Amino acid sequence: MYRLPEIKGIVGAKKKIINEIIVKDLSPRDRYEINKLFANINSIDPASKTIYKANLYILLNSYIENGNLIKAQQILAIEKKKDAYDKKLNEIELKLNKENFRKNYYETRIAIIENGNKKIPEWEWNGNTKNCYKGDLPPYIIQKIEDRINFFRVNAGVPPIYLDSQLNDWCQRAALAMESNNRLMHELPKNWTCYSPEASEAALYSLLTQNINPSIAITSFMDDFKNPSLGNRRWMLYPFSMVWGVGSTKSKCVLWALDDSRIKDTLLYKTSFVAWPYDGYIHKMFLFKKWSFSINQNLSDAKITMMINKSPISFTAEKLIDGYGLPTLVWTPSIDISKLKEGDNINVSIKLKNNKVYTYNVKIFEYSP
Repeated sequence: MYRLPEIKGIVGAKKKIINEIIVKDLSPRDRYEINKLFANINSIDPASKTIYKANLYILLNSYIENGNLIKAQQILAIEKKKDAYDKKLNEIELKLNKENFRKNYYETRIAIIENGNKKIPEWEWNGNTKNCYKGDLPPYIIQKIEDRINFFRVNAGVPPIYLDSQLNDWCQRAALAMESNNRLMHELPKNWTCYSPEASEAALYSLLTQNINPSIAITSFMDDFKNPSLGNRRWMLYPFSMVWGVGSTKSKCVLWALDDSRIKDTLLYKTSFVAWPYDGYIHKMFLFKKWSFSINQNLSDAKITMMINKSPISFTAEKLIDGYGLPTLVWTPSIDISKLKEGDNINVSIKLKNNKVYTYNVKIFEYSP
């Protein structure tokens, strides 16, 4: 790690050091520390901006190449607020989002493996209802599910979660009980076969679905097109959750997502919003039927405006429904997704009753790994 000399003219010394090492092969950690150091100069010395940006571009690309995509996303989000029109930063953002899609969405699918003339999924439930054996999800499948959850959360600008081994076990017991009785329920009857107190507890705090594998279930919860309130999506993107669990059987999936254990920064989400689709580059497959905008503000009488490539978009707004995470606007825009192409830009503007206006740009990309 480079240490700065304790001398007069410290700003000039810092700039000299940066100029000398900008071309050197440094670790991402060192470049990150340099960027923090140099950001202070950048704020008081505009002439240093070029050097600051050069190190920033190298830093972001190194995070992408090393697979540290969440860190790259977090830094990029901060830098976009400083300079939303930086062409190079936009190029890096597109590169990051394509790599993020490949690694944390495409590669988190439960693949179909060809075995001779047969095609079988890479994971199949190893439990059974006859003996009330819950079976389990192997660690590599749990990791795929966690990565897919965090793909959606981090893209939306909220912190990642982790899947807890005890909650995973309880969710697996809940999935077993629902498999055995062939029903999805949040309140399990005690006379159910394969009932357990742990299963009952998990069912209360979980999102439930059936007849799809657990990776697809995560995407289904985000889509949530049958739910006018988008309750599942809102819990998926609830910023104050942190500890989750998952369980899955042959046809039932249980995701413990109703968690409130993260330390709350209530002021942050009075000024920062959580939207899906989000501000920035997004694969067009994630332009789900219903759009959402969440913020800890009064959303009654909020006005939504949408434009695509500067042309207005009509939409149908849903009734405001509280009780699922943050207050949320839900609407269905009139967009033909099949006609969208990479480079299309959808501008969204939300004007609240207090006249505060939030705007963001949904930038479309297409990509097949």
